[in-house]
Formats: sequence, C-alpha cells, structure tokens
Amino acid sequence: MASKGSLFAYNLRAKKKIVPELARTLPLPVNDKAQTEPLQIDAVFTGFSVDVTDSESIRLLCLNGGFGQGMLSRAFPACLTATRELVRKRKRNTNVEPTQDTVNEPLCLFLEEAFFLMHTLNILRVKDLFGKSIDVRAAFERFRKVKQNFLACYSAYLYLKSKNWVIKSGIKFGGDFVIYVKGPQFYHASYIEGKQIDSHTVDGLDFQGFNRIAETTAKDVLFLEVHYPSNLDLSDAGACLEQLKDIRVAELFTKHHNYLAARNQS
Repeated sequence: MASKGSLFAYNLRAKKKIVPELARTLPLPVNDKAQTEPLQIDAVFTGFSVDVTDSESIRLLCLNGGFGQGMLSRAFPACLTATRELVRKRKRNTNVEPTQDTVNEPLCLFLEEAFFLMHTLNILRVKDLFGKSIDVRAAFERFRKVKQNFLACYSAYLYLKSKNWVIKSGIKFGGDFVIYVKGPQFYHASYIEGKQIDSHTVDGLDFQGFNRIAETTAKDVLFLEVHYPSNLDLSDAGACLEQLKDIRVAELFTKHHNYLAARNQS
C-alpha cells in the first residue's frame, strides 16, 4: 500500500501505573514454541462485531497487538484483570467476588481488526451465529454491509498498523480510530484519526468538533486521505481485495496556533 507522510508521536503521556499482568507484550499474536500447528483462533460474527470467548485466545490477542476490547469492561476483559480486581476488593474488605459471567467476558473485535486477523495474518476463523464458517471474501462483503465505508477504514487501518500503532475504536471520540504507542496499558492515546476519501473533504463543523474533542482530551487530530485507483470497481469485492495494495494513504496533520502567545513573542 502506497503512502506518504511521516506519522510521529511527540506528546506521549505515560500511564502512572502499569499492571504487571499486562506489561509483557508483543507487536502481533504468535504461536507458542511448543506448538507445531499453525495458530488458529475461533470467533463468532454477531452482525455488528466479532467476538472471541476462549480465555487463552483473548489473552493472546490483547497482549500481542492490543486487539479487541472487553464487552463489559472499559478496556481489558475480566479474564486478564479478575485476579487483580479481586485482590483490590479484598484489601477494601468487600465481599464482592467475581462471578463466572464476568470472568468469561467475551473479547469484542471491531470489524477492521477482525478482518486484519483474517485477511493479513490468517489466524482468525469466523463463524456466524448458526455455526456456518465465513471465509475472507464473505466476511468482506458482510462487513461492507454493516459499514459502508469499510474499504476506506480498512485501508487506513492497514496503514496505521504498518507503522506499528496499536489501534482502538475511536467512536467514543468522534473519529474512526484512536491510536496508541505500544498499548493503552502503557500510554494514553496520541491521536484521534479521521479519514477523507479521494476528493471528499471534511466538513468545517466536523473539523471544528474534532479539534474541540482533541483539545479537551489532550490528543491530536490526524486525517488520513484514502485515494482509490481510478480503475477500481467498488462494487466488485474480489477486485477490491486484489487492489488493496494499490490504494494510497496520505497523512494530514492539524496544528493549533496560539495567537496570544505569538503576539507576545513578537
């Protein structure tokens, strides 16, 4: 995938405390050295997200690439943090015990990262709610029905992943993604990412809203311009998958200008 620009993080804000159980990470999921078979993770497409329920698979995805988010938690599922939460509550002399439902909390993958695990890494096996297997092309077609601009979002996701960012859903901040250095257990998010497709520019009101949210949450705004090849037939799923490498992504940064500080310096 062609690209231009240089994405960097200059405003890193480290977390004050890092949970020991979440500190040992790798960039991508890898198989155990003792296992000779290829890594395969089972998941279920619910119609809106892709859920993983096996605790070992959840641990592997969360700690190696920062994939997914707990269905009931703000970040990491209960199978990774239940022990620590239990110790904390016992220190407070509370009688609350983690239930079986919270310990078995599923991991929700948003569509782009689920397709990345299927299409690029080839480690995710997805089935529908009726147990029928979904291959890569069928998943691509289904995801596009759920999210009309899925191709542009996935192209932006691939670009950010190639820069070794840890990517989370940005819906909470009004963007497509929020991106982290190393992972959310180490640093706060550096950027809120939005995208522009070909000649479609961001509306002025949306641009102002992006900047307001970014300033309030101590983040920066990053726009990714996604440019499709002129001969790409967007209605042909096979052609879209074959020409992913020809889609160009460019970076566009915004910069705040402090007029009062500039006037005082002059």
